[in-house]
Amino acid sequence: MSHATLKVTEPTPPPISPTLAVFLTMVVLTVAGVLWLAHELSNPAALPIRRVMVEGEFKHLTTEHVQRAVAGAVEGGFFGVDVEEIRRQLLNQAWIKEANVSRVWPDGLHVTIVEQVPVARWGDYGLLNARADIFVPAPEDLPKELVQLTGPLGSEQEVLERFGFIKKELAGVGLVPVALGLSDRRAWTVTTEGGHEILLGRRDLEERLARFKWGYTRGLNAAWDRIGHVDMRYTNGFAVGERATALRNGSK
Repeated sequence: MSHATLKVTEPTPPPISPTLAVFLTMVVLTVAGVLWLAHELSNPAALPIRRVMVEGEFKHLTTEHVQRAVAGAVEGGFFGVDVEEIRRQLLNQAWIKEANVSRVWPDGLHVTIVEQVPVARWGDYGLLNARADIFVPAPEDLPKELVQLTGPLGSEQEVLERFGFIKKELAGVGLVPVALGLSDRRAWTVTTEGGHEILLGRRDLEERLARFKWGYTRGLNAAWDRIGHVDMRYTNGFAVGERATALRNGSK
């Protein structure tokens, strides 16, 4: 009995066309190039920041000061630099109220600054802006011409608003307040130009201020140069204290 052997011939794969070979080669090269570029750009030394452009209107800051502050906060190249971290560090500067930082291709940063505008001094070392936010610059940078406000921590908004009200009321009788203090016991004291004090106490601020204005226009104004303080903490009247200089001059 004879046996037959069946031979199966494996099909030959079709040859890769030149076009497909070129395409696959380009894909491989592109992926390799992207990976290489990503690796190179991750290097902090790649595309270093060389320019810092500053925009803003300054009275207490300078463009050079902001540029130095940004340069000290820059870490990494153009793509690696953390603009939000630079912004946070800028906002730690006392005179900077708002800051925005953005990249400018290929080696720059654009910084927009809004400077703090102080409206009053707060305590011994601080300043207040119009929103009653406290900021503390260097002691030598404290403007001396600003009004002086004091009060317990957390009372900044109340004291600033009260000062605005008192300033408007006293302007009607020709007086200019230069300081307002709120004590820990919630007692108000106003100081006008020349160092005259008006003690308003803890209650009935508007009523006592109106009573002071009435008394000022009916005699206190004539002797104002000799008056050191007016105590309005009485039910239906007030007490007047002479200035120390007036007392000394009167004793001669």
